[in-house]
Amino acid sequence: MILKENRMEKITDPAYFLPWIHALQGFRVFTSGATKPQAIRGVCSTTGNKEDYIVKYIGAQRMSPESSCRELLASFIGAQLDLYVPDPAIIIVTQKFVDTLRGNDGFRNAQNSIGNNFGCKLINDLQPLIKGLKFTDHQCKEAEKIFAFDAFISNPDRNNEKHNMLTDGEKILIFDHELAFAFVFDIISNPTPWILADSDKTWLKQHYFYPVLKNNEPNLEEFVERFVRLDSEFWKKALTLIPQAWITPQTFKIRTTLEALIVHKTIFLDNLKKLVS
Repeated sequence: MILKENRMEKITDPAYFLPWIHALQGFRVFTSGATKPQAIRGVCSTTGNKEDYIVKYIGAQRMSPESSCRELLASFIGAQLDLYVPDPAIIIVTQKFVDTLRGNDGFRNAQNSIGNNFGCKLINDLQPLIKGLKFTDHQCKEAEKIFAFDAFISNPDRNNEKHNMLTDGEKILIFDHELAFAFVFDIISNPTPWILADSDKTWLKQHYFYPVLKNNEPNLEEFVERFVRLDSEFWKKALTLIPQAWITPQTFKIRTTLEALIVHKTIFLDNLKKLVS
């Protein structure tokens, strides 16, 4: 599978729509992660097309309306910044679908997740990144962007234990962002999120790509400049696409924190460059 050149459409593109998928049939459950996502076949309520998706059941471990919103926002932001992310979707789970899983893997999580769930298009034939292999020049450039992206959205869940990435040999697909925007869990908020706190530096040094970038003078400037794409138009569209039940005070904390970071993106960039120098 070769990742498409044009990536996922940006939500600010006039033709973009977020698919709402009625789940019809369940297949493999991915047991390696805490959320136990499942491959399903579903039909799009807009186009009528049947395709395969991954659903992260809202009733599963670590999933909730808030984490589903974080997943969706991370997908929107990644696409807006021209990263490779699976096309997101809202997966509608009904009792009729749940009954087809009775006695099989995924039944319990599906039973606890009637209604709207976060999902994404299933992409086959990609390979995980293998530690120790030499990266191509293109992959090194992708590594720079992904590292800066994870620092921006405060995503500590892309590390040597579980990197949540696949590749076609050149391009890199990123996924699994239910733990992103980790600043929403802070008891005391960082008043200057554009300045990396010691705790941020600790998890960033555990990032999968930190050893690739360390002492190699990565070019982070152009990617950080893209942050301005997350403007009022972007947020207006995002808030119309996110299911209303998933929009909570956490959603607005994410927006205000990222907006403050963008205003001070030059300082943020300097902090990143110092970390990998």
